[in-house]
This record gives sequence, C-alpha cells and structure tokens, in this order.
Amino acid sequence: MMHRFSTILLFFLIVNFKSYGQHGEDYINVGFDAGITLNDYYQAQFPAGFGASVKGLYGVGLSGQVSLTANYLYFPLDRSIVLPGGENLAFHHIPVFLGYRMNFDRFFLEPQVGGALFAMRYRFDQDRYTETSTGFAFAAEAGYVFDMVEVSLRYQHAGSSPHHLGLLGVRAAYKIPLGY
Repeated sequence: MMHRFSTILLFFLIVNFKSYGQHGEDYINVGFDAGITLNDYYQAQFPAGFGASVKGLYGVGLSGQVSLTANYLYFPLDRSIVLPGGENLAFHHIPVFLGYRMNFDRFFLEPQVGGALFAMRYRFDQDRYTETSTGFAFAAEAGYVFDMVEVSLRYQHAGSSPHHLGLLGVRAAYKIPLGY
C-alpha cells in the first residue's frame, strides 16, 4: 500500500512541476456534508450521517487542481434500535483523501484516494469506550460551482469486507480564494 501511495504522490508532483508555468487557482473549501450508507452492515444501524469537511485545492494548470480533503461524519444510531436506559452508540467516520479535480467550465469530476479512521463510540452511564480501526478509502466526486459556492455528489468506499463502508454523500461548500 505504501508503494502505491508513493507512486500516486510522485505522479502528482510531476504533474505539478510540468504545469508550473500554467498555475491555476488555489482555494480552501469549508463545507457541510451529509450521506447515507449503502451496505447492509452499516445501513441497519447507522443509515444516515452528517458532518463537515475542509478541502484544499492547488491549481496545476488551467483546468486542473490537486486536492487534499478531510471529512468528519457522525452517524447516530437508528432510532428504531432501542438500547437499555443510559446507553448510547454512535459511529464516526474520518476520511482523508488526495485527489485530482478536473474542471469542465462550472462542472468538475474529482477521483480521490486515501485512508479512513472508523470510530465506534459506546456510552453507558458515566463509562465511555471507543473502538477504532483504519482502512484504505477511495471516492469519486462530481459537482457544480456557483461562483463562491459549490455543491457535489460523492460515492465513497472505505475499509475491507465484510465491514466496509459504502457511502453516497452530498456536499455544499464555500470557496475561500488564496490570492498570494
């Protein structure tokens, strides 16, 4: 896995150096994310979640940008599942992606690869317990840019079977230009 990540990072560095004369626009995006789980393992307990994201976009040409994205998604336990008094269970998903955004006028496509942290948090009265794991993740995002706001739809996959997470998400973000 480290070899694959190093190859992808080297590719992005080469693309950056080759297109330095055509430097595009740089932004930081701050957004709101919401999503639904698509596979049975998570769908039964944690069908929908919400959270926030931060994305850095570095222009590497007139129509491309390298992206670094970090999300936090919170999935509360489905209300139909009743736990004994004082108990609570929640799922937290924190993916980090490196991607390449291809801009087509106001539309964009953005494939991404990275990793994800999974945290299952249990609470019973005053006792708390968190179980964490990590895994490989990838995503494909498509969206539309309205001046300083962008909206997108994303398919995201993280982890390994049988407890992998398939997610269909929506994102609304505000673009902050980095003019230096």
